[in-house]
Amino acid sequence: MTTVYMLFLVSAVVSILLYCAPKAAVKVGFGLSAISCFYAMCHFVANMGVSDSFALMDGFLYSPKFALNPLGNFFSFVVVFIGFASSVYGMSYAEEYIKKANVGVFACLFNTFILSMLLVISADNVFCFVVLWELMTLVSSFLIIVNDGKNTLKAVMVYLGIAQIGAFCITCGLLITAYYAGSFEFSAFMGVKMPFGASAAVFVLFLVGFGSKAGMWPFHVWLPQAHPAAPSNVSALMSGVMIKVALFTLVKFTLYLPLSTYFGLTILALGAASSLFGVLYALCQHDFKALLAYHSVENIGIILLGLGTGIYGVAAGNLTLAAVGFLAGCYHVVNHAIFKGLLFLCAGSVIHATHTQNMDILGGLAKKMPWTSLGMFIGIMGIAALPPVNGFVSEWFTYQGMLQGAMGEGTLVRYAFTLGVVALALTGVLVGMHLKLYAVIFAGTPRDQKIWENAKESPIGMVLGMIILMIGCVGFGLGANYIVDYIMQAVNSIAISDYKASLGAINVTSPMGSMISTPLIALVLCATMILPFIILAVMKANRDKPRETDPWACGFKYSSRMQMTGGPFTGDLRKIMQWLFRADKKVVTRNYFDAVEYHNHPKDIWWGMFYEPVIKWCVKFADKLGIVQSGYTNVYTLYILLYLCVILAVSYFLV
Repeated sequence: MTTVYMLFLVSAVVSILLYCAPKAAVKVGFGLSAISCFYAMCHFVANMGVSDSFALMDGFLYSPKFALNPLGNFFSFVVVFIGFASSVYGMSYAEEYIKKANVGVFACLFNTFILSMLLVISADNVFCFVVLWELMTLVSSFLIIVNDGKNTLKAVMVYLGIAQIGAFCITCGLLITAYYAGSFEFSAFMGVKMPFGASAAVFVLFLVGFGSKAGMWPFHVWLPQAHPAAPSNVSALMSGVMIKVALFTLVKFTLYLPLSTYFGLTILALGAASSLFGVLYALCQHDFKALLAYHSVENIGIILLGLGTGIYGVAAGNLTLAAVGFLAGCYHVVNHAIFKGLLFLCAGSVIHATHTQNMDILGGLAKKMPWTSLGMFIGIMGIAALPPVNGFVSEWFTYQGMLQGAMGEGTLVRYAFTLGVVALALTGVLVGMHLKLYAVIFAGTPRDQKIWENAKESPIGMVLGMIILMIGCVGFGLGANYIVDYIMQAVNSIAISDYKASLGAINVTSPMGSMISTPLIALVLCATMILPFIILAVMKANRDKPRETDPWACGFKYSSRMQMTGGPFTGDLRKIMQWLFRADKKVVTRNYFDAVEYHNHPKDIWWGMFYEPVIKWCVKFADKLGIVQSGYTNVYTLYILLYLCVILAVSYFLV
């Protein structure tokens, strides 16, 4: 366990030492990261069912403690698996940043980011956890800045603002729990006794704190701003694993509390809202990285549906339902990490070749970028939950858990789970419309001939990074019956406060295995695809060589501008759901003879309704508070002294 962490620390130090040799920093920094991630993958798979712990600087005045149980091993595996693919990808991808930024610092931050996520998962006391949580936030914000784009600073400020609100809520929740537990060690939190009001307040604080980092609705607004601004391999890590670390901690700390069934139903409701709003906003995006960011909101909602089912099952004493729910949530954690990581790496490949994120000016890239095209196609199959790719399996388990919950006792419970099933079904229908992501970018004819002529497949390192995740998408789909056994090792170790035990040997693999066989589904699909060709051969259809010609354009000369862009794919739906969007419309007319340009960019209504007014108020308040900024050092020293006096007085009267 300590060896894994030391490898990433050494990789970060070596990377920063090579800051004066940029080409070496890219190869060595990201190469060491890939080696460290591969070693860590092997370690966590081999020790999936094992618990481990250690103390840093044992014997000193303060000795931070770290511990991993099987659930922590599972989430750590997800981190290093996506980290491995992103590191291999970065060995070629980061070369384009040599002239933009110090790539030695980039590689150092990249290794530190992976290390910080692993340490957050294993941290075993309040102070250590809060420090590492803030380190993870700070390092990820620095990685966003590496890109140094037009909107990068705004994206970082929004991200840090929401992250700090979340960190405040998390700290308050942990301190309240520590007060009732009588210790700052997480091991003492198990079975903590507190009144229902205090438990509910702590749950809300955890939900806001960890939910804001996870991108849960309505705290999702930072994702579509941060991901388009960040380097693509960083986006793969942030969307693929960082937001999952937040979900791990949400489950971990919620299960320490005296549970109520309302906790599970609340998570279920927020999951349904996140999945629906996420997919609806994704439909209207023209920037394909923003589209993928909104899809992260949607998939976080699907994961919350599973985790909410699990927490409800624990609170209701139905441990089989709890196991199915946690299995669904954990399986979708790894599945989303894989296909979303793949899609962000493919998006980076497209940007590397075309230097644009606007899908509406692309087209026909499949011929120029076959590997990227294949990766995008497999990733979209995963995100659309089409068998035999991995997304189908975890969504199937989610359906199973919620359908089982819908047969529970109580009208509210039945309605809640039924609405969850409906929300997931609607999400599945709508997400199918995102085939536009592939169709607009890779199919058809080039919309911009210059971009198409200059486009070419990415370097070998980037292609290898995508291939690793392509294999993961297919493998975690076809090998579901074997992978479930590993995930159940993690699920069965989940500690439950009310029972002062774990889920134990709850076995859902056998009944689930009888309900679903992804290899059989793959064979059926392959047979279905071959069937039309068999019919053609039997009926001896016309075997003349097909003629290739331009599409018919009603008598006019065909132009690539006549192709559908991303907008018409969802135009009618946008009209129906226009109350959800705040359209930014602009009409440009230069003179009588030039064509009129019309721009319509839908914006997130929650940003305009809630966040902008709060930001404006904070700016005004900060301006008023600026009067205390005298510019004199002695005055600032006086402020510090007064603050310490207040803290000492409060501590004296409280203790």
